[in-house]
Amino acid sequence: MSTETLSPDFQIDLFAPEVVADLESVYRILRDEHPVYYDRAYDTFFFSRFEEVWEVLRIGDNILLATESNLPTPDYLRANHNKEAPPLASLNPMAPGPSLHSPWYEEMRAAHLAPLRPKSVAALRDFIRQLASERLGKLLPQRKFNLTMDYAGVVGVTVICSLFGLPPSRAEQIMQKVNELARYKPGQSVDLGAFFTALTDDIIPAIQLRRAGGADGSNQLIDGLINYRVEPEGRALSDEEICNQLVCAMVGGIESMPKVTAQGIMELWRRPEQLAAVRADLDRNLPIAVQEMIRFCAPAQYTFRTAHQDLEIAGQKIRAGQRVACLLHSASRDEREFDQPDEFVWDRPIPRVLSFGLGQHHCIGKHLATLEITLLAHEFLSRVEHFEFALEEGARNRGVMQRGWLNLPVLVLD
Repeated sequence: MSTETLSPDFQIDLFAPEVVADLESVYRILRDEHPVYYDRAYDTFFFSRFEEVWEVLRIGDNILLATESNLPTPDYLRANHNKEAPPLASLNPMAPGPSLHSPWYEEMRAAHLAPLRPKSVAALRDFIRQLASERLGKLLPQRKFNLTMDYAGVVGVTVICSLFGLPPSRAEQIMQKVNELARYKPGQSVDLGAFFTALTDDIIPAIQLRRAGGADGSNQLIDGLINYRVEPEGRALSDEEICNQLVCAMVGGIESMPKVTAQGIMELWRRPEQLAAVRADLDRNLPIAVQEMIRFCAPAQYTFRTAHQDLEIAGQKIRAGQRVACLLHSASRDEREFDQPDEFVWDRPIPRVLSFGLGQHHCIGKHLATLEITLLAHEFLSRVEHFEFALEEGARNRGVMQRGWLNLPVLVLD
């Protein structure tokens, strides 16, 4: 199959505002009729079905890399068509983590992964539960609040501040900054590079504080990167290089989890029989429902890779230098993988999930996010018996990169 024979009579710009406004319908058309869609303007192959996305994300050996960013802007894609594989990411200075190749990508992750491993995350259970309880204690007397930002968002960013060694007083300011950067504005691109620039002022002081304190390992998120040495020269990373490795951990912990939590609770509310079933045994049933919340509500829409070798995926030949885009949300709604995928079913079997990515670039904070969603939903559902949502007053981010409820007003009726 060549690019010339791919969908010759079907053309669509997945970044166009009118398309972004109705992505679900577009995804369905792509899955059913054009599962490998080539866009010449972007020199990119878009994969929309679960199986093909799963296959793409499992490819290793530096064949598919996020060298040009895993979230490139449409302007960049139009302006940069590669005749061959682009140069690998810089090692001096060390490029941002997502763009690195093996073994450097894995080494940078390993240097700051410790607090996000399952055992370390489990040790945060009581801390997160206490934060959720205290936050609800402040919000419930108001009888109406934004479940996304006021509750889940504040708790999530406070946890991130704790991991970074930042004062809790900075939490809401950082949360607002991250969500504003991710907010979609028709006709404008969300630039991943803007996150790295904007968050420097928040992350660099935390790194400098750890250096001044000796980086003794008590802050595992930062100290491991301070003490890391680039071999063979034994070079230490600069503050800016370390910051570039930590941006994704900060953004991921702030942007996505609150949207999944709030919408997940809302989806249960929309289905009283499912809410009753989950509440019949919250400790047992809620962790099952959280898996469906993650599948159904995850806001990330896509991730990009650039081919560094010629390869073939799903019968499609891809030349070194061309891009592939995995439409994660579309894949999570694929009828070939899930029965009635556009329905929320709390106890649906989910043998495979793509919401946290897969392979080399799987989400570094997936264990933390899953625990936070579970504890936040548990605290709310155990304390609030009767509630409803003022959806007409809500606001969504309807972007092509991230979607989800920014403002989800909940009314407490107890």
